[in-house]
Amino acid sequence: MPLKILSFNRGLLVQNLRSVSWIGIVHFLLWFAAIPLQLLMAYSQQEDSGHYPEWESLYSISAPFQTMIVFTLPVLLAALLFRYMQGKQSSDFMHSLPVQRAELFCQQAVFGMLLIIGPIVLITLLVIVCRYGLSLSVPLTIGDIIRWMWETIVMELFVFAASVFVGMVTGMSTLQIVFTYILFLFPASITVLLLTNTSFLLVGFSADYYLSKNLEEIVPFYRYFNLSIESLTAGESLVYLFLIILFLIFAIWLYQKRPSEAATQALAFPVLRPLFKYGVAFCTMLLGGFYFGVTQNQFAWILFGYITFSLLGFFIAEMVIEKTWRVFYKWKGYVYFAAAMVAIGFLLHLDITGYEKRLPALEDVRQVYFGSSVYDFINNGERSYMSFEQENQFLKEKGNIRAVYAFHRQLIKDQPRPSRLTDQRQVVIGYVLKDGKRMIRQYNVPSKAYFSYYKPILESKEYKKNYYLLLRDQGYSPIRQVTFLHLETGDKTLTIIEPQQIDSFVEALKADLMEESASTMLELDSPKVVRAVDIEFLQSDGDTFTLSWKETYTHVEKWLNDHHLLEKARGGVE
Repeated sequence: MPLKILSFNRGLLVQNLRSVSWIGIVHFLLWFAAIPLQLLMAYSQQEDSGHYPEWESLYSISAPFQTMIVFTLPVLLAALLFRYMQGKQSSDFMHSLPVQRAELFCQQAVFGMLLIIGPIVLITLLVIVCRYGLSLSVPLTIGDIIRWMWETIVMELFVFAASVFVGMVTGMSTLQIVFTYILFLFPASITVLLLTNTSFLLVGFSADYYLSKNLEEIVPFYRYFNLSIESLTAGESLVYLFLIILFLIFAIWLYQKRPSEAATQALAFPVLRPLFKYGVAFCTMLLGGFYFGVTQNQFAWILFGYITFSLLGFFIAEMVIEKTWRVFYKWKGYVYFAAAMVAIGFLLHLDITGYEKRLPALEDVRQVYFGSSVYDFINNGERSYMSFEQENQFLKEKGNIRAVYAFHRQLIKDQPRPSRLTDQRQVVIGYVLKDGKRMIRQYNVPSKAYFSYYKPILESKEYKKNYYLLLRDQGYSPIRQVTFLHLETGDKTLTIIEPQQIDSFVEALKADLMEESASTMLELDSPKVVRAVDIEFLQSDGDTFTLSWKETYTHVEKWLNDHHLLEKARGGVE
């Protein structure tokens, strides 16, 4: 018997070399076209013209093409190596041979890994020869090349192992390929859908706060494409290696349990069919709610999206499982699903955790955050650039803390819902407590209805001094020129370069900014509040910032009139 097994293994290896090894050749040729050939062409260009592409790493050379190779060849290889499982006759024949399934799986998997690792190692050697043999003027070291080899092997093995695992749960090669790509996108996609739909159903929930956590990093396509900027960390490499091992362990376990009649079936194990059916219905339901929530922003449309998309998902999943469109008589399964979703929705509406009504004790609040975006709260107010107007602020004065707290308490009482029928603004309220804990809520509110709550906050001295760049204690360089620009023609109507005039003009503008009303800041006034003239400030460091000349700037108008510059500044605009 051992001789028979040895003979069989050798025969299987020969069969794989005949039927699948071409994938290894294609793999090598594609990588050759992606990197070594590009280096050779660059060398030719360098010899002819002296110019050379500015490549910072191997990933900079045809990055999209490299990503395509990493995420197509291993998937195709896995589908071809285990294609015998997806046909009734071939599956029966292979599994009737005198060899254990575990041994057969290991031989196929190892052969696939060799077809992945071998070409990449050869390409690495060619790149080293090109880099040092041709004396290319490119900032690539041996370390950079080895890093590329390691990261590419890890990512390709990860894709291969995932595809092999998926192949064990389906009996169709086409679905194996489709399900593999769905698997790569699923973690990030389901997170986005769950968080966004929760924000539709739970008043005050901030999906943006949780979606700002570099979610794209868990999408393998994006992570590989981004390796030119950020290498895999040791932790990430260990995670990918762990997933490779995990996928292969589960794959070999499923392979040994897989029934022979699973060939040509959409799902190899009957226990997976209800999970797949209701899982697809759930995901498409969330997709429908996401689509109508983003486009229509009304609960009736969101509910419509839940119902129609879940119906479509449920019956499409049934069609995939049964391989026929005659599945509509199985409507009772959808009724059970709908009842479960209604129960979950009812529990969310009851808010049994008290999330919607949760409010910290006022005496425990160290500072509050008030604005329209969560990102400054996440970054603790640290910004990579300074804008002239900054509405997202941390406020520490007791009066402002009480005003924001009162605003939030009223929002909890009113439970405002998004609507397209009224002019709404996004309000983000955050708390930093004395014990270091943080809390954040996000609402869409009609500005006019809550104007009385906006007014004391926006017109406070603390908020104003942080809102406008000119009123901040620091953040801009001395002004060396002020220019009035006609919006329609782009012409300069007035330029002020005298230092004393600039100083006095800026002081007049600061007085107007400090006196600006909350209704003007919220743009609730008539559109005529803004003149067709902008004021541009040139700083001593060369940077500029611009603001609109508003009719409410009475101190600016008086200054211009006192200096006999009003008509010139207007440029004929009334």
